[in-house]
Amino acid sequence: MSALTLEKLKALVADGTIDTVVVAMTDMQGRLTGKRIHGQYFLDEVVKHGTEGCNYLLAVDVDMNTVAGYEMSSWERGYSDFALIP
Repeated sequence: MSALTLEKLKALVADGTIDTVVVAMTDMQGRLTGKRIHGQYFLDEVVKHGTEGCNYLLAVDVDMNTVAGYEMSSWERGYSDFALIP
């Protein structure tokens, strides 16, 4: 199986084969986490500008409870956004 090119994705969104694109990363437990984005919006906006994700997603345990000890995020420092760039 070959990688899905941007041109092929455009064609698949245009003909309705693909409706939603998942922009995801792996969390600290190896699970995919991210967001689902409408295909046309992904092509029109996200490809050019990226999207955001909260660093909270990288500072929680398997039950999605916050865990102390992360320099990048905490209740004291806040949970900021980071860029998800396709």
